[in-house]
Amino acid sequence: MGLTMAEVGILIIFVLLLLLGLTDSLRKKQERDMDGHKLITTDRVRTLEEAESFMTQLRGTLHAANNANVEEISRLIRALQEIATTQKGRTALQEVSAAITELNRIKDQIKKDGGSDALASEVEQQSYRIANQEGQLQRYESQLKEAGLGKGERPCWVKADGTIEYLYDVVLSSNGIKMREYKYDHRERECALLPKPAVDPNELLSPTEFLQRTQPLYNHSLAQNCRFFVVVYDATGPTEKELYKQLLRTVEGHFYKRLDRGTAPF
Repeated sequence: MGLTMAEVGILIIFVLLLLLGLTDSLRKKQERDMDGHKLITTDRVRTLEEAESFMTQLRGTLHAANNANVEEISRLIRALQEIATTQKGRTALQEVSAAITELNRIKDQIKKDGGSDALASEVEQQSYRIANQEGQLQRYESQLKEAGLGKGERPCWVKADGTIEYLYDVVLSSNGIKMREYKYDHRERECALLPKPAVDPNELLSPTEFLQRTQPLYNHSLAQNCRFFVVVYDATGPTEKELYKQLLRTVEGHFYKRLDRGTAPF
């Protein structure tokens, strides 16, 4: 371009001054844009990200909506706290805690003993204990029968203290049979596996319909060497005792029963 060294130096200085001016202009614009705001540090960003991750996990644990806010989640937690203070809630928590403790024990034992071999050993020991308990129970039942005290098949649902848990309330009336299912939180999953009929307390069943509806459940009890128990109420008229006896025999065909002399609850 035919420029002298002096002219090239002046041109470079001019460009540098333009760059400095542009930098200062951008800095002032950023200051205006950030007026009233603070820059977020890297640590602050990390904290916010962790808080958002925790909220996502909390929503999932509580089965809350994805857009549930802090107040909604707080209400759910307060409700859980109230439930946990009731006797039923404490019992449920104790059962869950015991189950978790046992699972952790087995898991730790498996890790300690080396994986699949340990698991097989644990299962084998459990099967021996169950087999021994089954043998002991059959022995006691044989002794009862020999003494003339046998009471038939075992109840299918019994608590650890020997208390029978009933499957249905059954009302015998002039127009047929009505059923209402008992609900047990601790048997919810087990109950879902039973071949039991859906029942409506307002539906009247004839003896034939009753036997047809409950036949799969009865077959299941036969396979398990047990019988389900029901609570039976008499809602027939004063002159219908023969009808009551017929309906009662129908129920006894598939269930063991406990007679309740009170008024039918539904």
